[in-house]
Amino acid sequence: MNRFIAFCLGLLGYFTSMAQSSTYIGAEVAYSADIFKINDPGGRLSDADVNSALWGATIRHMMNKHLFLETGVYARAYKTGIAFDHEGGSGGTDRTAVLVPLRVGGRLPLLKGAIALCPVTGLSLAIANESPGGILDPTSTMTSKGRIDYFYTNQYPAQVFPLFQLGVGIDIRLGQKALLGLSTNYYAGVRKTLIQHVEYTPENGAMVKATQHTRGGFYTIGIGFKYAVDWFR
Repeated sequence: MNRFIAFCLGLLGYFTSMAQSSTYIGAEVAYSADIFKINDPGGRLSDADVNSALWGATIRHMMNKHLFLETGVYARAYKTGIAFDHEGGSGGTDRTAVLVPLRVGGRLPLLKGAIALCPVTGLSLAIANESPGGILDPTSTMTSKGRIDYFYTNQYPAQVFPLFQLGVGIDIRLGQKALLGLSTNYYAGVRKTLIQHVEYTPENGAMVKATQHTRGGFYTIGIGFKYAVDWFR
């Protein structure tokens, strides 16, 4: 993992030292939403609203007019939450993570180069801070089907984990040096990063034991700005 970070930092230095018109520095911000998998024998748990913002800085170097290599540094909040019947529940920021990506992309010009379609794929290393964890105090929520009493505990199997990225973007040229980018990406994890053990009692019925977990994966919809750094030549 440390070698991966050192490699990406080395690329940052390399791109900066190149400082040619084929190298772009940029900033991005995106809506992101975590992907959870639910195992609930009672069928009442549902996806919680655990969206957050992702933001960061990037450096892109054009290897040729159709291929680029890109890295950078991002930050995002990982959230935790419980929801029932797609209605009531609870949630909040759980921990934050720094992401260091390394990706390769294509650039397919359209409309005489005014815009370009940019598919990308790559690998990101995520480093999350430690979470206090603990046990949520017993609480309750109301849905259209009635009251549900519940509590849950969180388990954190991984603090450092890889994410595979697959996405596509559109670059819109603004003048000779600037690009406005619109993109959507899917990040898939391979290791469980959070497991929630949930116990709930619906409408004074029998207690149900359920779990939900995430592998750190999420999807994004974002916007960015890039500028060619050729002033050092």
